[in-house]
Amino acid sequence: MRLFETIDIQENFKNPVLTIGNYDGIHLGHRRIIDRVKERARDISGTPMLMTFDPHPLHILGPDRELAAITPREEKVRLIAEAGIEVLFVLPFTADFARLSPEAFVASILVERLAIKGLVIGYDFRFGTGGKGEVGLLRELGAGQGFFVEVIGAVTVAGEKVGSNRIRKLVEEGDAAFARMLLARPYAIEGTVVRAKGRGAAIGYPTINLGTDYPLIPKTGVYVTRVEIEGQNFGAVTNIGCNPTFEEGGERSIETFILDFDGLLYGKRVRLHFLARIRDEEKFSSVDALRDRIAADVERARAYFREEGKEGP
Repeated sequence: MRLFETIDIQENFKNPVLTIGNYDGIHLGHRRIIDRVKERARDISGTPMLMTFDPHPLHILGPDRELAAITPREEKVRLIAEAGIEVLFVLPFTADFARLSPEAFVASILVERLAIKGLVIGYDFRFGTGGKGEVGLLRELGAGQGFFVEVIGAVTVAGEKVGSNRIRKLVEEGDAAFARMLLARPYAIEGTVVRAKGRGAAIGYPTINLGTDYPLIPKTGVYVTRVEIEGQNFGAVTNIGCNPTFEEGGERSIETFILDFDGLLYGKRVRLHFLARIRDEEKFSSVDALRDRIAADVERARAYFREEGKEGP
């Protein structure tokens, strides 16, 4: 995949078929649009393309409503490439860009600079200053400028529309299983293994402590997880919280006990996939009570992996 961070390029793409949007999460709805872009591009021997923005438009249009990204930029680019897009534009979203009228956006960017043959968008797509550009206007402009416009309807799972806001809320509420359904993959965060206080090892369950700058962290609690380390996958149990058994008001930590793993990982980059939530974080009356509960959590995780056939690499 080719990545461009500006529209000011000297490139002539063959029969471009484009989609535009924030694409935060690259969820089931996004993937349906991307698949249709690829299909329409194949029909005309064209180039499947995607345009997104950095920062998120809310940084400019409504900073008081800023949302934590489901997929930070690097992760979003990786997922878009894996989905089969050939050309990706990640354009800076500025106040000047936000002031472009729908007509100017279509004429100066989509037609003059990209010469698109088609545009595939979601049902709720809006563009141009104040979001005044809606599907009807876009169809009209496309007919006049010589490109087709196709609108993809909402994707639903278990009666709910798939959307970035819904997925974000599910992660914040700790519903890892349903978030996984809407994403078509487990929600994941990435970070570096950092040194901690070593309490896990002292009670027989050594953990890795993840330092991460991902803005969207699942709700405090205990989860069945999978840890990806240098291309290998291991079943795990992860606690997100403040270790209330040992101290009050501590900083939030992300601690993971990896099943059947023995090794030092300090300083390594790992990816942590959230599969299912086990329970809330609790304050126990003693270290022995905590140890017993961790043992039960580990057994529950092992049962999960046995049932799913996912234990080990």
